[in-house]
Amino acid sequence: MTTVTRRSTWVSASALVLALALLAAGCGSSGGDAASSGTAGPPGTGPVKLTEYIVSTQTAPKSGGKLVYALEAESDGMNPVSNRFAASGTLEAMAIFDALAAWDADLKIKPYLAESFTPAADFRSWVIKLRPDVTFQDGTPLTAAAVKKFMDAFRASALTGAAAKPITSVEAVDDLTVKVSMNTAWVAFPASLTGQAGFIPAPAMLDNPDGSRKPIGTGPFAFSEWVPDAKMRLKKNTTYWRPGLPYLDEVEFRPTPDNDARVNGLKAQDFNMLHTSDNRMINSFTELARDGRVQMWRGKGEVEESLIIINVEKEPLNDLRLRQAMAYSIDREQLAQITEAEPATEADSIFGKDSKWYADTGYPTYDLEKAKQLVDEYEKEKGPVSFTLTSTTPTAIQQVAQYLSQAWGAAGMDVKLASVEQTTLIQNALSGNYSAQVWRQFGAQDPDGDYVWWASSNTEPPLALNMARNRDPQVDAALDAGRSSVDEAARKQAYADLQRRFTADLPYLYLNHTPWAVVADLTVRDVAKQTLPDGTPSAGVLSGVHRLTQVWLEQ
Repeated sequence: MTTVTRRSTWVSASALVLALALLAAGCGSSGGDAASSGTAGPPGTGPVKLTEYIVSTQTAPKSGGKLVYALEAESDGMNPVSNRFAASGTLEAMAIFDALAAWDADLKIKPYLAESFTPAADFRSWVIKLRPDVTFQDGTPLTAAAVKKFMDAFRASALTGAAAKPITSVEAVDDLTVKVSMNTAWVAFPASLTGQAGFIPAPAMLDNPDGSRKPIGTGPFAFSEWVPDAKMRLKKNTTYWRPGLPYLDEVEFRPTPDNDARVNGLKAQDFNMLHTSDNRMINSFTELARDGRVQMWRGKGEVEESLIIINVEKEPLNDLRLRQAMAYSIDREQLAQITEAEPATEADSIFGKDSKWYADTGYPTYDLEKAKQLVDEYEKEKGPVSFTLTSTTPTAIQQVAQYLSQAWGAAGMDVKLASVEQTTLIQNALSGNYSAQVWRQFGAQDPDGDYVWWASSNTEPPLALNMARNRDPQVDAALDAGRSSVDEAARKQAYADLQRRFTADLPYLYLNHTPWAVVADLTVRDVAKQTLPDGTPSAGVLSGVHRLTQVWLEQ
């Protein structure tokens, strides 16, 4: 018998058959919160903080079938050395590549493509032991030489090299052993290998000038076709090193930036799955999930922050008084009415209040009179305030930008609006070609994973990974203390200091902790029920990304 699980709530199989027919009939529009738990109430009683609404089954996984997945954005390429992986790109990459490390269900680091990680006593070097008998999708073996080739290219890249600055050398000790040496203690180094820095491409892909459009990894699905802004097709990797996996024959990713198009595509059964960080979409799908018409998984662990990123080097926002005025001008209650965000997602830090890293730093709250005073003070010295706020194109993001321009206008600032595609927004941030942007970033499961975005050393052109260009010796000291300390209490203190400096400098104006949901039709199975190679449960859905290795379809 097939059932829909809502914690302890059960719906009959016959109801699910009816619900599948209803799915094509209609669904509303959007909203939600990130990683939470609670008890279910009847529809219409307000936000329900559930991790997932899922269909469970007593049958064994079945092989075959094609999964169509609607993504929030297109990516500019699949080369971990030269391309920018946002949530959509990371989801695609996790299907093509395996990472050296992964998060387990307790959000602890475990080896994945690697077999083990062993640090030196001073944490200034790590030995990575690779799994034997793993091959890339082109048939070549995974070796220490291949990992070295990738890590050396990663270090040399203008885009990614800043993330690997502590690494002084990478040595292939033998066919399956890599030694990575650093110029500082790097306690959380394996955490950096769970994502882009740990996705290992085949040497042939790195050597191919068109490799970013023809990716080759060790992952469960091999590249088949890419039509930019339309679809990426992947086929089952029949020589995958994890026995019996994957189950799906084919995965097709379709970039669908428009929220309504993603909703309507799932309703029309054009898609099996989608991911979203839009509050209104999440609220709408929560209602459908309660009714057993769709399945829904909510992210867990640390999440990204929706925020305004400010170029602190560019006039007029290089003046702290204006950044303070911008923060004081934001009425959170009014913003929440626009975004339909749950109060629990309101952000005043890079960490949520339920995070072990969170510190209360007295972040500015709404005070329009204070904002006006700061703007008046600036204008008496330097003249009128005018700048451009840039955002991406989805309607929900545009509405946030419009609200902010009005709020800052009420404080006396002239704010022009511009909208661009996500890849352009990222490029503008890297190059410094902006004043302020509606942004979403951070959210590494270990704060050291975000070191690269905050360090003063990463503010130099042509591509500055510290995109706010905030140079602060106290921030650097906190980052170094968090990176090198083995003691968790000392690390917590370091990241508390970091948060205080961000409140003092205001390179980021926090809006909300980003809600993420993954939604699927009623045929999709085991989205969050993934295991690591040693058989232990994996973290499942983290923000808007997850593996498809053990996903299957009940046809």
